Amino acid sequence: MKKENKKEGFFNKDLDKLFEKLINEKNKGLKNLDSTRNKLTKKLDIRIDELRKKRKFITEYFLLKNKTQTKKVPVRKRILSNSFIMNFRYLISIPFIYGMLLPTMIFHMFLEIYHQICFRLYKIPRVRAKDYFLFDREHLPYLNWLEKINCAYCSYFNCLIAYSREIGGRTEKYWCPIKHEIKRKDAHIHYDDFVDYSNEKDLRKKWEKLRKSND
Repeated sequence: MKKENKKEGFFNKDLDKLFEKLINEKNKGLKNLDSTRNKLTKKLDIRIDELRKKRKFITEYFLLKNKTQTKKVPVRKRILSNSFIMNFRYLISIPFIYGMLLPTMIFHMFLEIYHQICFRLYKIPRVRAKDYFLFDREHLPYLNWLEKINCAYCSYFNCLIAYSREIGGRTEKYWCPIKHEIKRKDAHIHYDDFVDYSNEKDLRKKWEKLRKSND
């Protein structure tokens, strides 16, 4: 009886180990699937954007076709049509909103210096700026010159944020590919590849691999 109990105990331990191994493999498989899905989604988005750049926008075609029917509102008329209070608010905001341009351009300059020098030293693939900086709304015929300037201004800021986010994401993947303990909101596309917060062994095993896969 004792021998049978020992055999049963060993058998149960083996089963427990097998179950644990299967669960771990399942979890790893799910993580890999999520990571692959995110990468494929990102690549598809990039391809779609490239196709959009190469073809004529259908909306632009119809706008140009009906150019005689569509008239842009002159700046002077737009200003006069607004109330005094609204115009006054816009006037007050001018130095604050346009005053952001100089520090942003300085940030962009230093970001590019870091990007071009350090990425070469670390052998990290550099981020293609043309994939992030888009200026196409100035072609819209229904916008007046001031509205086009404002659209270009907003495009520059938001495109720069997206561009710097990708540079920062690749840098983080190279230097600190560890997930935060608390779930991060709207993380960059590389974040899913990072190792779990308290998994030191996994970090030591995967760190070099993650650096080499930084694309």
